[in-house]
Amino acid sequence: MFAVISMLLIGYVEEMLFRGFLFKALIPKDGLKLSVIISSVTFGIGHIVNLFAGQANLETVIQVLFAIAWGFIFTMVYLKSGSLLPCIIAHGLVDAFSKFSDESITMAWVYMIATIIIAVVYCIYLSKLPNKAIETKYRQEFSGAKP
Repeated sequence: MFAVISMLLIGYVEEMLFRGFLFKALIPKDGLKLSVIISSVTFGIGHIVNLFAGQANLETVIQVLFAIAWGFIFTMVYLKSGSLLPCIIAHGLVDAFSKFSDESITMAWVYMIATIIIAVVYCIYLSKLPNKAIETKYRQEFSGAKP
């Protein structure tokens, strides 16, 4: 039970750091597209610290690639919705459910590849949606237009 609760809290903290702070801080300097890429990749690479906790190299590579894919999804959801809440809930649940996952490396690769494919397709879909809260706000702020 403690592991599940800690995973839910880790989802909250990581979303606040990578979407709530980093992503929003990058937008004025780097623009929306580059900010999405940087915050998503940084989120994934941040999981490399699991090597120091004794996690195997291959397992860590899988986790980093998986986290990059999820980073893109979470960032696009936040960008298009303007709310961190769906990202926090989904992230916490993904982390909590990972405590019950199959330990097979083959299944981990299948899961990671499926996640990357879904991330690409879903992010393309989200990019086609009309501008919402965050995107509209920053486009107006940095173009000099009034809301």
